[in-house]
Amino acid sequence: MRSSELNALFRGIDNTFQVYSNHVIDKLGSKEDLVPPEPVLTRYKKEAGIKAFVKKELFDPRMSDERRSSEINVFTTPTLCVQLNTLHLLILGRAEELVSFIGKSVDEKSKVTQKDTFDGSRKEINAAIDRICEFTGTKIIFWDLREPFIDHLYKPSVSRSRLEAIIEPLDMELNQLCDVIVEALRDRIVTSLLQASLDGLLRVLLNGGPSRVFFPSDAKQLEEDLEILKEFFISGGDGLPRGVVENQVARARSVVKLHGYETRELIEECRSGSGADLQGSSTRGRLGADTDTLIRILCHRSDSEASQFLKKQYKIPKSTA
Repeated sequence: MRSSELNALFRGIDNTFQVYSNHVIDKLGSKEDLVPPEPVLTRYKKEAGIKAFVKKELFDPRMSDERRSSEINVFTTPTLCVQLNTLHLLILGRAEELVSFIGKSVDEKSKVTQKDTFDGSRKEINAAIDRICEFTGTKIIFWDLREPFIDHLYKPSVSRSRLEAIIEPLDMELNQLCDVIVEALRDRIVTSLLQASLDGLLRVLLNGGPSRVFFPSDAKQLEEDLEILKEFFISGGDGLPRGVVENQVARARSVVKLHGYETRELIEECRSGSGADLQGSSTRGRLGADTDTLIRILCHRSDSEASQFLKKQYKIPKSTA
Protein backbone atom coordinates (compact mmCIF):
# COMPACT_ATOMS: atom_id res chain seq x y z
CA MET A 1 0.00 0.00 0.00
CA ARG A 2 1.35 3.40 -0.95
CA SER A 3 2.10 6.02 1.67
CA SER A 4 -0.60 8.40 0.38
CA GLU A 5 -3.21 5.66 0.58
CA LEU A 6 -2.20 4.79 4.14
CA ASN A 7 -2.43 8.43 5.16
CA ALA A 8 -5.94 8.63 3.72
CA LEU A 9 -6.89 5.44 5.59
CA PHE A 10 -5.60 6.74 8.90
CA ARG A 11 -7.35 10.07 8.44
CA GLY A 12 -10.60 8.23 7.86
CA ILE A 13 -10.11 6.10 10.97
CA ASP A 14 -9.17 9.17 12.98
CA ASN A 15 -12.33 10.94 11.86
CA THR A 16 -14.45 7.88 12.72
CA PHE A 17 -13.04 7.80 16.25
CA GLN A 18 -13.83 11.51 16.68
CA VAL A 19 -17.38 11.03 15.43
CA TYR A 20 -17.90 8.13 17.84
CA SER A 21 -16.57 10.01 20.88
CA ASN A 22 -18.74 13.03 20.05
CA HIS A 23 -21.76 10.75 19.63
CA VAL A 24 -21.23 9.29 23.11
CA ILE A 25 -21.01 12.77 24.64
CA ASP A 26 -24.04 14.11 22.77
CA LYS A 27 -26.18 11.33 24.25
CA LEU A 28 -25.20 12.35 27.79
CA GLY A 29 -26.66 15.81 27.70
CA SER A 30 -25.65 18.46 30.20
CA LYS A 31 -24.59 17.78 33.77
CA GLU A 32 -26.65 20.86 34.71
CA ASP A 33 -29.73 18.67 34.18
CA LEU A 34 -28.59 16.64 37.20
CA VAL A 35 -28.20 19.53 39.62
CA PRO A 36 -31.31 21.03 41.25
CA PRO A 37 -31.69 24.83 41.10
CA GLU A 38 -30.07 26.69 43.97
CA PRO A 39 -32.48 27.95 46.63
CA VAL A 40 -33.16 31.68 46.69
CA LEU A 41 -30.72 33.38 49.05
CA THR A 42 -32.59 34.63 52.13
CA ARG A 43 -31.72 35.76 55.62
CA TYR A 44 -32.77 34.06 58.82
CA LYS A 45 -36.33 34.16 60.05
CA LYS A 46 -37.27 32.65 63.40
CA GLU A 47 -38.50 29.05 63.03
CA ALA A 48 -37.90 29.21 59.26
CA GLY A 49 -35.85 26.06 59.40
CA ILE A 50 -38.60 24.01 61.01
CA LYS A 51 -41.32 25.31 58.72
CA ALA A 52 -39.25 24.85 55.59
CA PHE A 53 -38.43 21.30 56.57
CA VAL A 54 -42.09 20.45 57.07
CA LYS A 55 -43.17 22.27 53.94
CA LYS A 56 -40.76 20.30 51.78
CA GLU A 57 -42.76 17.15 52.37
CA LEU A 58 -45.85 18.87 50.97
CA PHE A 59 -44.17 20.36 47.92
CA ASP A 60 -41.10 18.85 46.33
CA PRO A 61 -39.36 21.27 43.90
CA ARG A 62 -37.18 18.44 42.61
CA MET A 63 -39.90 17.08 40.37
CA SER A 64 -38.50 17.48 36.85
CA ASP A 65 -39.63 16.58 33.38
CA GLU A 66 -40.45 12.86 33.43
CA ARG A 67 -39.04 12.27 29.97
CA ARG A 68 -35.69 13.83 30.87
CA SER A 69 -35.63 11.89 34.14
CA SER A 70 -36.07 8.62 32.29
CA GLU A 71 -33.27 9.57 29.91
CA ILE A 72 -30.92 10.27 32.79
CA ASN A 73 -31.84 7.06 34.58
CA VAL A 74 -30.73 5.08 31.53
CA PHE A 75 -27.15 6.11 32.32
CA THR A 76 -26.51 3.81 35.25
CA THR A 77 -23.07 3.77 36.83
CA PRO A 78 -22.09 0.46 35.14
CA THR A 79 -23.29 1.77 31.76
CA LEU A 80 -21.17 4.90 32.08
CA CYS A 81 -18.17 2.82 33.13
CA VAL A 82 -18.58 0.59 30.09
CA GLN A 83 -18.56 3.68 27.88
CA LEU A 84 -15.36 4.83 29.53
CA ASN A 85 -13.76 1.41 29.11
CA THR A 86 -14.73 1.37 25.45
CA LEU A 87 -13.15 4.75 24.80
CA HIS A 88 -10.00 3.81 26.64
CA LEU A 89 -9.46 0.23 25.51
CA LEU A 90 -11.13 -0.11 22.12
CA ILE A 91 -10.04 3.25 20.76
CA LEU A 92 -6.96 4.55 22.56
CA GLY A 93 -5.35 1.14 22.84
CA ARG A 94 -6.41 -0.29 19.47
CA ALA A 95 -5.42 2.87 17.59
CA GLU A 96 -1.82 2.39 18.67
CA GLU A 97 -1.90 -1.26 17.61
CA LEU A 98 -3.40 -0.32 14.25
CA VAL A 99 -0.68 2.21 13.59
CA SER A 100 2.00 -0.30 14.50
CA PHE A 101 0.51 -3.10 12.39
CA ILE A 102 -0.24 -1.22 9.17
CA GLY A 103 2.69 1.15 9.48
CA LYS A 104 5.17 -1.72 9.02
CA SER A 105 4.62 -1.54 5.28
CA VAL A 106 5.96 2.04 4.96
CA ASP A 107 9.20 3.80 5.82
CA GLU A 108 10.00 5.51 9.13
CA LYS A 109 9.13 9.01 7.90
CA SER A 110 5.67 7.90 6.86
CA LYS A 111 5.12 6.15 10.17
CA VAL A 112 5.53 9.38 12.09
CA THR A 113 3.08 11.13 9.79
CA GLN A 114 0.51 8.38 10.19
CA LYS A 115 0.83 8.26 13.96
CA ASP A 116 0.36 12.01 14.22
CA THR A 117 -2.82 11.64 12.19
CA PHE A 118 -4.54 10.24 15.30
CA ASP A 119 -3.85 13.34 17.39
CA GLY A 120 -7.34 14.69 16.68
CA SER A 121 -9.12 11.60 17.93
CA ARG A 122 -6.83 11.28 20.96
CA LYS A 123 -7.75 14.80 22.06
CA GLU A 124 -11.45 14.19 21.43
CA ILE A 125 -11.40 10.88 23.27
CA ASN A 126 -9.56 12.29 26.28
CA ALA A 127 -12.02 15.18 26.40
CA ALA A 128 -14.90 12.67 26.19
CA ILE A 129 -13.43 10.62 29.04
CA ASP A 130 -13.14 13.74 31.19
CA ARG A 131 -16.73 14.68 30.38
CA ILE A 132 -18.11 11.23 31.21
CA CYS A 133 -16.12 11.09 34.46
CA GLU A 134 -17.50 14.48 35.48
CA PHE A 135 -21.02 13.49 34.48
CA THR A 136 -20.75 10.21 36.42
CA GLY A 137 -19.54 11.87 39.62
CA THR A 138 -22.22 14.56 39.38
CA LYS A 139 -24.96 12.01 38.68
CA ILE A 140 -24.03 9.87 41.68
CA ILE A 141 -24.05 12.78 44.13
CA PHE A 142 -26.72 15.11 42.76
CA TRP A 143 -29.06 12.51 41.24
CA ASP A 144 -28.63 9.03 42.69
CA LEU A 145 -27.81 10.23 46.23
CA ARG A 146 -29.72 13.51 46.07
CA GLU A 147 -32.19 12.62 48.82
CA PRO A 148 -29.73 11.63 51.58
CA PHE A 149 -26.99 14.06 50.54
CA ILE A 150 -28.31 17.24 48.90
CA ASP A 151 -31.81 17.21 50.40
CA HIS A 152 -31.35 15.87 53.93
CA LEU A 153 -27.74 16.30 55.09
CA TYR A 154 -27.61 18.56 58.20
CA LYS A 155 -31.39 18.83 58.41
CA PRO A 156 -32.82 19.81 60.80
CA SER A 157 -29.39 20.26 62.45
CA VAL A 158 -25.78 19.13 62.07
CA SER A 159 -25.85 16.93 65.14
CA ARG A 160 -29.01 15.09 64.02
CA SER A 161 -27.94 14.38 60.44
CA ARG A 162 -24.22 13.71 60.10
CA LEU A 163 -22.32 12.92 56.94
CA GLU A 164 -21.40 9.50 58.27
CA ALA A 165 -24.88 8.28 57.33
CA ILE A 166 -24.04 8.89 53.65
CA ILE A 167 -20.82 6.87 53.66
CA GLU A 168 -22.54 3.48 53.23
CA PRO A 169 -24.54 4.40 50.09
CA LEU A 170 -21.50 6.30 48.78
CA ASP A 171 -19.37 3.20 49.33
CA MET A 172 -21.86 1.10 47.36
CA GLU A 173 -21.61 3.54 44.46
CA LEU A 174 -17.82 3.53 44.64
CA ASN A 175 -17.75 -0.27 44.59
CA GLN A 176 -19.92 -0.23 41.47
CA LEU A 177 -17.41 2.05 39.80
CA CYS A 178 -14.36 0.00 40.76
CA ASP A 179 -15.99 -3.30 39.81
CA VAL A 180 -16.43 -2.21 36.20
CA ILE A 181 -13.90 0.50 35.36
CA VAL A 182 -10.51 -0.47 33.93
CA GLU A 183 -7.57 0.05 36.27
CA ALA A 184 -6.06 2.79 34.09
CA LEU A 185 -9.13 4.98 34.58
CA ARG A 186 -9.87 4.16 38.21
CA ASP A 187 -8.20 7.16 39.83
CA ARG A 188 -9.56 9.43 37.14
CA ILE A 189 -13.21 8.59 37.76
CA VAL A 190 -12.85 8.30 41.55
CA THR A 191 -11.33 11.79 41.58
CA SER A 192 -14.42 13.00 39.74
CA LEU A 193 -16.58 11.39 42.42
CA LEU A 194 -14.52 13.10 45.12
CA GLN A 195 -14.93 16.46 43.38
CA ALA A 196 -18.68 15.96 43.06
CA SER A 197 -18.91 14.97 46.74
CA LEU A 198 -17.16 18.18 47.76
CA ASP A 199 -19.38 20.18 45.39
CA GLY A 200 -22.37 18.61 47.10
CA LEU A 201 -21.01 19.41 50.55
CA LEU A 202 -20.35 23.04 49.57
CA ARG A 203 -23.84 23.23 48.12
CA VAL A 204 -25.22 22.19 51.50
CA LEU A 205 -22.97 24.55 53.49
CA LEU A 206 -23.37 27.64 51.31
CA ASN A 207 -26.64 27.16 49.41
CA GLY A 208 -28.58 24.96 51.79
CA GLY A 209 -31.76 27.02 51.77
CA PRO A 210 -33.77 28.37 54.72
CA SER A 211 -34.21 24.92 56.26
CA ARG A 212 -30.50 24.67 57.11
CA VAL A 213 -29.10 26.58 60.05
CA PHE A 214 -25.49 26.48 61.24
CA PHE A 215 -23.96 27.63 64.52
CA PRO A 216 -20.28 28.36 65.26
CA SER A 217 -20.35 25.36 67.60
CA ASP A 218 -21.15 23.13 64.59
CA ALA A 219 -17.70 23.74 63.09
CA LYS A 220 -16.07 20.92 65.06
CA GLN A 221 -18.57 18.35 63.83
CA LEU A 222 -18.34 19.71 60.28
CA GLU A 223 -14.56 19.32 60.42
CA GLU A 224 -14.97 15.76 61.68
CA ASP A 225 -17.33 15.00 58.80
CA LEU A 226 -14.88 16.43 56.29
CA GLU A 227 -12.15 14.19 57.72
CA ILE A 228 -14.47 11.19 57.37
CA LEU A 229 -15.05 12.04 53.72
CA LYS A 230 -11.34 12.60 53.12
CA GLU A 231 -10.29 9.31 54.70
CA PHE A 232 -13.03 7.49 52.81
CA PHE A 233 -11.43 8.43 49.49
CA ILE A 234 -7.89 7.75 50.74
CA SER A 235 -9.07 4.36 52.03
CA GLY A 236 -5.99 3.59 54.08
CA GLY A 237 -3.69 3.96 51.10
CA ASP A 238 -5.79 1.80 48.76
CA GLY A 239 -7.70 4.77 47.33
CA LEU A 240 -6.58 8.07 45.89
CA PRO A 241 -3.18 9.50 46.85
CA ARG A 242 -3.39 11.50 50.07
CA GLY A 243 -1.91 14.59 48.44
CA VAL A 244 -4.55 14.59 45.70
CA VAL A 245 -7.37 14.30 48.24
CA GLU A 246 -5.90 16.99 50.51
CA ASN A 247 -5.70 19.42 47.60
CA GLN A 248 -9.30 18.76 46.61
CA VAL A 249 -10.55 19.10 50.18
CA ALA A 250 -8.80 22.45 50.80
CA ARG A 251 -11.65 24.71 49.66
CA ALA A 252 -14.29 22.84 51.67
CA ARG A 253 -12.01 22.97 54.70
CA SER A 254 -11.76 26.75 54.45
CA VAL A 255 -15.56 27.05 54.32
CA VAL A 256 -15.95 24.77 57.35
CA LYS A 257 -13.43 26.94 59.21
CA LEU A 258 -15.46 30.07 58.41
CA HIS A 259 -18.54 28.46 59.94
CA GLY A 260 -16.64 28.41 63.24
CA TYR A 261 -16.32 32.20 63.47
CA GLU A 262 -18.77 34.26 65.48
CA THR A 263 -21.32 36.32 63.57
CA ARG A 264 -19.68 39.60 64.59
CA GLU A 265 -16.33 38.50 63.17
CA LEU A 266 -17.93 37.58 59.85
CA ILE A 267 -19.76 40.90 59.67
CA GLU A 268 -16.54 42.80 60.35
CA GLU A 269 -14.85 40.80 57.60
CA CYS A 270 -17.64 41.71 55.17
CA ARG A 271 -17.33 45.39 56.06
CA SER A 272 -13.58 45.27 55.50
CA GLY A 273 -14.36 44.46 51.88
CA SER A 274 -14.93 48.18 51.28
CA GLY A 275 -18.48 47.93 50.07
CA ALA A 276 -18.01 44.83 47.94
CA ASP A 277 -21.26 43.55 46.49
CA LEU A 278 -22.86 40.12 46.40
CA GLN A 279 -22.20 39.36 42.75
CA GLY A 280 -19.00 37.35 42.57
CA SER A 281 -16.80 39.62 44.65
CA SER A 282 -13.24 38.35 44.92
CA THR A 283 -12.30 40.74 47.74
CA ARG A 284 -10.55 38.88 50.55
CA GLY A 285 -9.77 40.08 54.05
CA ARG A 286 -8.18 38.82 57.23
CA LEU A 287 -10.08 35.52 57.18
CA GLY A 288 -9.07 34.83 53.57
CA ALA A 289 -12.65 34.56 52.34
CA ASP A 290 -14.43 36.36 49.52
CA THR A 291 -17.47 38.48 50.33
CA ASP A 292 -19.92 36.18 48.55
CA THR A 293 -18.92 33.22 50.72
CA LEU A 294 -19.18 35.26 53.91
CA ILE A 295 -22.66 36.47 52.98
CA ARG A 296 -23.85 32.93 52.30
CA ILE A 297 -22.59 31.77 55.68
CA LEU A 298 -24.37 34.67 57.38
CA CYS A 299 -27.59 33.73 55.55
CA HIS A 300 -27.46 30.40 57.39
CA ARG A 301 -26.94 32.00 60.81
CA SER A 302 -29.92 31.88 63.16
CA ASP A 303 -29.46 35.23 64.87
CA SER A 304 -30.93 38.70 64.47
CA GLU A 305 -27.51 40.36 64.21
CA ALA A 306 -26.74 38.54 60.97
CA SER A 307 -30.26 39.08 59.67
CA GLN A 308 -30.21 42.84 60.30
CA PHE A 309 -26.79 43.24 58.71
CA LEU A 310 -27.85 41.36 55.56
CA LYS A 311 -31.02 43.42 55.32
CA LYS A 312 -29.29 46.77 55.69
CA GLN A 313 -26.11 46.10 53.74
CA TYR A 314 -27.25 43.76 50.96
CA LYS A 315 -31.07 44.05 50.88
CA ILE A 316 -31.42 40.28 51.18
CA PRO A 317 -35.06 39.34 51.83
CA LYS A 318 -36.22 37.49 54.90
CA SER A 319 -37.18 33.86 54.46
CA THR A 320 -40.87 33.33 53.71
CA ALA A 321 -40.77 29.65 54.61
